[in-house]
Amino acid sequence: MGKSYYLETYGCQMNVADSELIAGLLHKQGYVVSKSMDNADAIFVNTCAIREHAEEKVHSRLGVYSQIKQNRPEVIIGVLGCMAQHLKDEILESKPYVDIILGPDSYRKLPVMLDRKIENTNSLVDTKLSRFEVYDNLFPSRQGGINAWVSIMRGCDKFCTFCVVPFTRGRERSRSITSIVTEVHKAIAAGHVEITLLGQNVNSYQYDDQKFQHLLQAVAEIPGVQRLRYTSPHPQDMTDEILRVMAKHENICNAVHFPLQAGANRILKRMNRTYTKEHFIQR
Repeated sequence: MGKSYYLETYGCQMNVADSELIAGLLHKQGYVVSKSMDNADAIFVNTCAIREHAEEKVHSRLGVYSQIKQNRPEVIIGVLGCMAQHLKDEILESKPYVDIILGPDSYRKLPVMLDRKIENTNSLVDTKLSRFEVYDNLFPSRQGGINAWVSIMRGCDKFCTFCVVPFTRGRERSRSITSIVTEVHKAIAAGHVEITLLGQNVNSYQYDDQKFQHLLQAVAEIPGVQRLRYTSPHPQDMTDEILRVMAKHENICNAVHFPLQAGANRILKRMNRTYTKEHFIQR
């Protein structure tokens, strides 16, 4: 029987999608999912540095993991994702029982690190941000349900004054339409009839000369896609072309999560949101 893993996820939908990607990598490595951390050979937590409650929860869970490590020193403990990127030094200093620390652009290293960890007692760390990594040729291991999260891009170039995403997930880069369409076909074949396209600023998607409206149309035309959603768009990047594609295809849901953030232009400017309330209302 293969080794087992237990994976907990905190934070946004992007983290959920990343955890499905991590699960796919682990399954390819021969690991099977464990329903209990008490019996798992490896325990991973995919973390969030954006939401304060999620970060506090992770610190609490790491305390639980330390007890498991005391009882079973051979178990591998891994901290993955944004918090690993943002607080790696603090984790290394205050939580020496953590074996692996990987940032959001380093998940491909996980299988190699698991093999190395058998011989290496030191913490293994990789939190290097990439200008190119989009996990284009990797496919997630999804649970049941009707919805499939499909990540179309990574990172953010907006640099809102209140947000650490550009520093924890790096700069914007997009997947090819071909690879996204291939993933959607696989999701449909697995029984997922609703597709949600994910990105930090999903409508700023651009691959070569292809923009978000081209991707949205390509996915909407895939047979079997009964409902198509996307999140989260940025008001500055919402265009008439996107709205025309939405109006053209009945399977694209009319409801869009559209974050205003503040109703006063003075506050929006201080937040570096790059639009005014008048622009938002017009959109």
